[in-house]
Amino acid sequence: MKNSTLTRHNVIIAIGGIFLGLSISTGIAFAHGTEMHDKAMMADPQMKKLHAMMPMFSLASAELESALEKGDKETAKAHADRILAAVPDLKKSKPHKNFKQQKKFVEHAVQFDATVASVVESLKKDDLSGAKTAYKKAEKICAACHARFRD
Repeated sequence: MKNSTLTRHNVIIAIGGIFLGLSISTGIAFAHGTEMHDKAMMADPQMKKLHAMMPMFSLASAELESALEKGDKETAKAHADRILAAVPDLKKSKPHKNFKQQKKFVEHAVQFDATVASVVESLKKDDLSGAKTAYKKAEKICAACHARFRD
């Protein structure tokens, strides 16, 4: 009985891992793009950019976290740089909800930018621990922004 429970558990974990991997690779796991919006909102160029950015942020963030865990500073820096390159467009984007709080949305983007930049600075100084700490802070900023502004 114990072996059958363990085998079932392993199958569930494997299926979950496959689903997560496919979801991340297609950009739907943690990102925008699958939600329904009215046509006017989706016609907005910045909303389209936001929908294009979020899968990249999600994937680059996952790769950055993995590289940090492995101690691969060059790969971590490359993914952090990808994120930083897209932040200017994020700052220009509009939130999905709480539209009147655009200033706060931009503040989150500015904080995110500074925090990811501190990941890069820590990596340049060979401070892996500092980079990991900064990355965790960046994750919290993402979560706070999503909680307040995402559908």
